[in-house]
Amino acid sequence: MTTFLALYHGDTVNNSELLAVTADRRIVEDFLARLLGQPSEPSEDPAVVSIEEGRRKALEVVRNGDK
Repeated sequence: MTTFLALYHGDTVNNSELLAVTADRRIVEDFLARLLGQPSEPSEDPAVVSIEEGRRKALEVVRNGDK
């Protein structure tokens, strides 16, 4: 499966424009490493904790090449 990054820019999601797309493995890996290296703000809300854990797990799966 190919992994790619898309960069959008705009004031809101609805009016954002696509600026760039890449499937360059080095860029994708660097981006994932940077995201995973950033500590997240701790939350008391179990729903927020669950979403954050799920997001990080998904990023780790992509980074590790798991299917």
